[in-house]
Amino acid sequence: MFLRIFGVGLILLSAAVYPLIGAIAISPSFGVTEKAIYSSFAYALSWIVLIIGAYFAGPELVGKLKTIYANLKNRIITKMTKRN
Repeated sequence: MFLRIFGVGLILLSAAVYPLIGAIAISPSFGVTEKAIYSSFAYALSWIVLIIGAYFAGPELVGKLKTIYANLKNRIITKMTKRN
């Protein structure tokens, strides 16, 4: 049970890296090359943490998250098509 909670925490943590990428992009203290390197590193770290989190969370939880995402996506698409 602890590993599943840890896995979910890692999945959430992987999404928390994206504001860091934005902060790197607008930081005036870095040059263009440094911004590209640091942003790429943060992006890769985010994916690594996501994959490790999915491994620890287990296939059942990952399947449930996929189902929730698909339902949410279908609701949004349905609302958008009803407007037209």
